[in-house]
Amino acid sequence: MISKDVVMQTLRCAPNQYPQILNDKFPHILEKIVKLWNSPEAESYLADLLQPNGRGGGRMDRDGFPERAWQEIFQLKVLYSKPRPKPAR
Repeated sequence: MISKDVVMQTLRCAPNQYPQILNDKFPHILEKIVKLWNSPEAESYLADLLQPNGRGGGRMDRDGFPERAWQEIFQLKVLYSKPRPKPAR
């Protein structure tokens, strides 16, 4: 499981923006978001998680994300779209 400090530092989110439901119920999703955060792939991954036919639902064998998890993903997508410093090379 990824540490809260790593998530907070990578996402540069405020404590009240921490994706607690993703951390508790979907740690593999949170780990992938953190892994992709500073790459162009993060935007499409987050968008796909929010789509009815994407990873977030639409499959007949899954119910999709609970509302609070979906809200956290949406908040992360909004946070991702905000300007942030480029990573050092």
